[in-house]
Amino acid sequence: MRLSLAIMALALSGAQAFAADTVLEKFVGSWIGHGKYWSSPDAKPELVYCKIANTLADGGNSLEQQGRCAVASHSGPVKGLIKASGAGVYVGSLESISTAGPARLVGKGAVARIDFHADFIDRLSRLPTQAVITLLAGDGKYRLVSNPLGPDGEPLFVTTDIVFTPLATTPH
Repeated sequence: MRLSLAIMALALSGAQAFAADTVLEKFVGSWIGHGKYWSSPDAKPELVYCKIANTLADGGNSLEQQGRCAVASHSGPVKGLIKASGAGVYVGSLESISTAGPARLVGKGAVARIDFHADFIDRLSRLPTQAVITLLAGDGKYRLVSNPLGPDGEPLFVTTDIVFTPLATTPH
């Protein structure tokens, strides 16, 4: 009897370990993003367009991102990985048109929101930079907002505000 209870407990804990992260699931799909990008606090906003595919990996505990974003002055690939570490903690990396190499991400999330602290080399200034990046899902879409941090750790201004909607598929 004890052996069967132990096996059942192990089976249940294994099933929970392989369950997909419910927050990451909200960002799965193929998306088109439209929004604005500011290169500095006084800059005029530029329109930004993205096409991103987000897929679950690692038994549903990681979100892989592949795509491309463009503003009038340049474009580039987007490549990311967000991993659920348990207890609402998320870690990962993100390469984008704003970074020179990958940004290191550490964040907290719940329900339909993840707030990341990002460390990266800024593509324009080539200086080490920190930012807060927020992903917020709802109403069948999601939003990405990025704010660089000042020396005091407080957000300086919005650099990116993009709303992603599902990519329309062509009926067969």
